[in-house]
Amino acid sequence: MKTKCLLVGALAVFILASGAVLADDLEVLTTLIDSTRAVEADVFSPKAYAKAERAFNKAQETSRTGKKQKIIDKYITESSEYAENALKATELAKLTLAEYLAPRNKAKEAGAPGHVPELWRKAELQFIKGCDKIEGGNVKSGLKEADKAESLYDTAEMEAIRKEIMGDADALIKKAVADEATKYALATLDKARKAMADADRVLLGDRYEREESVVAATLAEYEARHASSIAKSVRTLQRNDQAWERLMLVYEIQMNRIGESLGLTGLPFDMGPLAAADSAVAMIEAMKSGGADLDTEIDAIGEKLRATLEKAGVSSEASNVAGLAGEIDNTVVKLLSERDDMTSDMAQRQEELAILEKEHESVAGELDKRLEKEQKIKTARSTLNPSECEVVLSPSDDVVMRLFGLSFDVGSSDIKDNHVPLLAKVEKIIEMFPESKLLVEGHTDNLGDLTTNRRLSENRAIAVMQYLRQSLSMPAERIQSSGYGPDKPIASNQTKEGRAKNRRIDIIILQ
Repeated sequence: MKTKCLLVGALAVFILASGAVLADDLEVLTTLIDSTRAVEADVFSPKAYAKAERAFNKAQETSRTGKKQKIIDKYITESSEYAENALKATELAKLTLAEYLAPRNKAKEAGAPGHVPELWRKAELQFIKGCDKIEGGNVKSGLKEADKAESLYDTAEMEAIRKEIMGDADALIKKAVADEATKYALATLDKARKAMADADRVLLGDRYEREESVVAATLAEYEARHASSIAKSVRTLQRNDQAWERLMLVYEIQMNRIGESLGLTGLPFDMGPLAAADSAVAMIEAMKSGGADLDTEIDAIGEKLRATLEKAGVSSEASNVAGLAGEIDNTVVKLLSERDDMTSDMAQRQEELAILEKEHESVAGELDKRLEKEQKIKTARSTLNPSECEVVLSPSDDVVMRLFGLSFDVGSSDIKDNHVPLLAKVEKIIEMFPESKLLVEGHTDNLGDLTTNRRLSENRAIAVMQYLRQSLSMPAERIQSSGYGPDKPIASNQTKEGRAKNRRIDIIILQ
């Protein structure tokens, strides 16, 4: 967030300092406005955001209608300033309202904006009241307004969770009522309502207890559909006497399916439903009694299992087939385990070997990178005159080019023509690190006003950054700039020579 604010601030300073807006400034401003929306500046800094957006819309409108560039520039500059203020105010508001952000985030994560939009909007409007007062400097009143929004967010979160978990069940119960379940399937409908009440009770006790509440809501959905189905069937029966016959035939078809699974070709429905059910039950009982004939076969299998164990050198005291099978299973598992241990040991050895090979490759790769980097630094030092530039490594292993030879007139950030050869050498060195990002730092000595020095160092860093971007056709996200004034000296400010070294531009090639 702080990095984004620095970049936005640098953009605004450049627009104001240069006095001339580039052809693509409107596109850059669009990105800036999008950034304010991304951090919800419309919520946390409503005043500044509204002004930024209003000026932005005017800039777009004046650009479309072909008005004078001066008018367009005015609106772009105005929108940039308000957008920067909105970003800063948003960051401050989030820190001030830190304890009120959790309820808002929980409601958002629960899907309140989509599930319960009216409740969410009511909570947001109350929260924005607090942000508006904080932005206006009335922090105490703003916190009171935000405190009122907390319970609204809590309600929105709860209702969103209920809607997500119980929404389908609620809709199905309403459908069952519309299907006249209160008249034709009241008992089943009551089951649905009870399950719905159970789900609600669980959520009221702990809104994050999803598992139990989802089970209850799912049961409510089932019973609601069941009630609708019964109600529709009964209504049909009342309207058409022939429907009773069709209903009985449907049940006979389902009973016949059970009979077919037992090997019966047809149940005697001509003698009534009890006779048909008795036939199915009799077949099941016969199948049970037939199991007695299996005992002899099972005993024979037991003897074979015991003989198999003796061949494996295992003496068994098991008295039944299940016990013998269990011992055989244990023996097989033991043998398989021994085999797996051997396989695992071999795999571990292979894995250790692979790790060693990988480490060797990594070390070799790092060594190659180190040698390549050292060669590049050596080339850089031979390219640049020591009186112009010093190439060093930072504690974080970044390559730092300290441009003592890049001097500026007093109070100026304009790059002189005689510096072009030096910057051309710098560009060649940068091209040796095509994947690296760059940081341009401006530094001054400690003479003069501190604020002026810092602003001057920042403007000089921006000037060098812009020069390199244009010269190398470099994307904006690859290079940044910062001004530190006299805060980072590399020599004593007590001597003329030391101050000369401290007045420098550092180009850091980040690794």
